[in-house]
Amino acid sequence: MNKLAFIIDDSAVNVAVARLLLRRLGWVVEDFDSAIPMLARLAEVQPVFMLLDISMPDLGGEEACRRIRANAAWNGVRVIAYTAHAMETERQRYLAGGFDAVITKPITIGGLHAAVGHAPND
Repeated sequence: MNKLAFIIDDSAVNVAVARLLLRRLGWVVEDFDSAIPMLARLAEVQPVFMLLDISMPDLGGEEACRRIRANAAWNGVRVIAYTAHAMETERQRYLAGGFDAVITKPITIGGLHAAVGHAPND
């Protein structure tokens, strides 16, 4: 089974915490501090899911999600909004924009498990 997950966030602290939790759950993790290199890597390998930060300096998570959803080859990738901006109106906008789930920062193992749905060995 594919055990690969991507984390895309420009905050090293947020990446480190998410990486630690995902590895604890059994995922193999690749992380990116920007959406642009993640999109290039996505053309080579597809993760089961990605945690995609909404607010990044080069290409925001919403635009990155639109680009992912526009490519039929990437339809199987679960895209999870990873954000501190989680008012109900924002959550609904993210879901309507193509995200599969929303995780609010700071991330917890319970929130991660709920958004991902399973560990790679389940």
